[in-house]
Amino acid sequence: MNKIFIVCLYFFSISALAASFSLDQQREIYSQARDLQKEQKWSKAQAQAKLIPDYPLTYLLDYYQLKASFTKSSLAAVRAYLKQYPNRRISDDLQRDYLYYLAKNEYWNEFLSFYPKLPNTPSLKCSHIKAQIKQGASAKIWPAARKVWLSGFSQPNACDEVFDHYKSNKKISAKLIWKRFELAYLNNNKGIMSYLISLMEAEDKALAKKLYALNKHPEKLLNSQLFKNRQQKSFAFLATSIKRLARKEVSSGLQAFSIYQKKAAFSLQEEIKIKRYLASLILSRNEIKHFAWLDTELINIGDSSLIERRIRYAIKFNSWKDIEHWLTKLPPARKQHQKWIYWQARVLENNKQYVQANKLYQKIAAERTYYGFLAAQKLGVAYQLNAQLVMDQLQSLSYLQAELAHIEELVFNKHNSLLKREWEALLKRRGGRQQQQLGLYAFQKGWAHLSVLASIRSKSWDALNIRFPEVKPELFLANADKYQLDSTYLYAITRQESSFDEYANSPVGARGYMQLMPQTAKETARKIGLKEYKKKAQLTQGEINVQLGSAYFDMLLKRYEGNRILATAAYNAGPHRVDRWRDKKKGRAVQGLAMDSWIETIPYNETRRYVKNVLAYNVIYQHILDKPLEFFNAKELNARY
Repeated sequence: MNKIFIVCLYFFSISALAASFSLDQQREIYSQARDLQKEQKWSKAQAQAKLIPDYPLTYLLDYYQLKASFTKSSLAAVRAYLKQYPNRRISDDLQRDYLYYLAKNEYWNEFLSFYPKLPNTPSLKCSHIKAQIKQGASAKIWPAARKVWLSGFSQPNACDEVFDHYKSNKKISAKLIWKRFELAYLNNNKGIMSYLISLMEAEDKALAKKLYALNKHPEKLLNSQLFKNRQQKSFAFLATSIKRLARKEVSSGLQAFSIYQKKAAFSLQEEIKIKRYLASLILSRNEIKHFAWLDTELINIGDSSLIERRIRYAIKFNSWKDIEHWLTKLPPARKQHQKWIYWQARVLENNKQYVQANKLYQKIAAERTYYGFLAAQKLGVAYQLNAQLVMDQLQSLSYLQAELAHIEELVFNKHNSLLKREWEALLKRRGGRQQQQLGLYAFQKGWAHLSVLASIRSKSWDALNIRFPEVKPELFLANADKYQLDSTYLYAITRQESSFDEYANSPVGARGYMQLMPQTAKETARKIGLKEYKKKAQLTQGEINVQLGSAYFDMLLKRYEGNRILATAAYNAGPHRVDRWRDKKKGRAVQGLAMDSWIETIPYNETRRYVKNVLAYNVIYQHILDKPLEFFNAKELNARY
């Protein structure tokens, strides 16, 4: 009886102690526990975790504790965790982590018991198939294994034993080996092709070696004996071979297509696919000598994106008759896009049909977009912002207090990757109005990137207060003053680059608010004498990132004599590319292009969108910060590019 009393008293004391901790104290205990876990002092960390059972992030401590001590018998504990936290993103991680653990240790009964469905992750998918094989269900799981086999790309190491099993029992037949060889040829995966050739029987191997040689030397296609008629087994490789030859030399690709079109009689679908590919190459490489073929075939191909590229090509040369002609060839729905309404108006303006041009400009001048602002500038009318601000109804979120407290602690502890996943999940479970209110809540808390995400998920395009937040004005204004830049333009760049995510990290390594590449940051820091910058990890510190980003943009502005269009394109694509685009005489009008024409014909889709967005966002931030609205200045408007 005394022992029971002592145990009860102990747990009562712990519970009472936990309840007495302030939020700051709970945060400190959490941080200490996490540090102990990183030092692998698991028992001490667990003792700390027990002090804060109600802290919103204690479940993360439990996750790390559980993951660090996986055993075969952890199955019940893992299941209990998943049941307790079904809506937490970390539960997905735990489920995946435990599956990898079971597969690594070949606990196949537990693997299938824990997750009987076929996983989506390629490695785990093969582990599942392997588990089924070990359970004697080889025939049953074969259709799934067959799908995994039929890939033109390398598969995870976990698939090797699966493939060996089905090769040994002849399920992976000569036909399936050949089919995968076709896929590897299509994807130009020479490693897989070589591997598959080694598995083939004599007849297939001889043909595959010839195709492999053709893949390495596509110029041999013109005199090849592999594609005399459609009945040849090698015919399935012809279209890919023509495309590969065209990539090496467009003229030869066209020649091969012409030769084999007569020999092999492509189906209509095959013919259109090849023509579409050839047309795309001709446009991207400025193969003017083939434009007669291109212009004849474009209508037959029926691809509006290629017609749009043809219009841009005409714009590059100020070929107004061509612009007008190809605009008429757009499908009716595409023709009504703001972009092409604007260019229809520009054609009319060039033809001195000003009344008709102005009517078209008026159709889009009320839009809060790049083209809407261009049209408004043409007409000399005010830019339309069409703001419909999200109004405060935050009481409607009262039932989400626990969820929002959870988000708050993820922000505080800088669990940035998990934060985005949890915020996305929270938004996904709510309707449009609540998504808007969550955006406003985030805006008021200073979580700008979460505010922007909410505006996107709720499609609140007119809700400028949550879609274009004013972030850390003291930071952005100070750097704008320091480098004599418009603060609105710094905001516009940052909004486009990272949506104000201080910890953003792009796939290519750009980091922080203004998405600086480490090498660019290092060089900029050296030039401005910023000795505090020592390593790329500091790019997630807003103060350093915005100073370096502002300084770098200032350097670009000076390089381009104050022209924001060129500097903005260079910020995205690099100054050397922009210099090359400007200096390249071939492939653009000799007398240079007007501002709108140059932007429209920027070679990179990403940079073209980037420049348009930043220019439009600048006007929006001018409105938000109560600055005079100016889209382009006179120097930018009158320059030739």
